[in-house]
Amino acid sequence: MFGITPYVWMEVVYGVESKARQSAAEKRLRNFVLIYPAQADLDWAMRQLAAYRLSHGVGVLDCLIAAPARRLQVPLYTTNVKHFAPLLGDVAVRPY
Repeated sequence: MFGITPYVWMEVVYGVESKARQSAAEKRLRNFVLIYPAQADLDWAMRQLAAYRLSHGVGVLDCLIAAPARRLQVPLYTTNVKHFAPLLGDVAVRPY
């Protein structure tokens, strides 16, 4: 079972260029469990943004997406290991 945060869901939908692609994206997204952030995730994300934005170029969404993976201690599969590694270390994994 794989999960995504609502932030990832929104990034995927935001990134499509047509209604047909949006429909296809939404269909694929239904294969994932939505993992909602807890208050502690948001607090952790804020601390990480303050700590790593300037030194590593970590963004707001990077921190928000990483937080539940950290809490649940599950791998975060991403092609953007550069931004997630400072937040999660080896838990940030390139899927291919």
